[in-house]
Amino acid sequence: MTVSPQSPAPEPLFDFAQAVDELVRDTAPRLFAVVEEYRAGTEEADAVVVAWGLGHADDSAEVISVDGHRRWQLADAGHIVRYFGRTQDLSVRLVWLAAPDADPSTQSRAA
Repeated sequence: MTVSPQSPAPEPLFDFAQAVDELVRDTAPRLFAVVEEYRAGTEEADAVVVAWGLGHADDSAEVISVDGHRRWQLADAGHIVRYFGRTQDLSVRLVWLAAPDADPSTQSRAA
């Protein structure tokens, strides 16, 4: 079949399934861990995940402790570090799980 130059090219069909997939990827919350680090930077360094959270596009977050006994709803994910101990040898930070197309160097945020 030939198409004359005067005939407009057919418009591609709208792919609803693809649009839904893009919507889900664009609006999905991001998963992060709340990590307590002991003696970071020393030979005795250790770390433990104490909670998991979902960060939303508006910076709010929902967090649950690993034992499931404590839950938080926060206006900003970074505020969760207030609920965990800090001493000279202990620090708390968020570790964001990378989105498939994200730069891994931007995924960990100290608090």
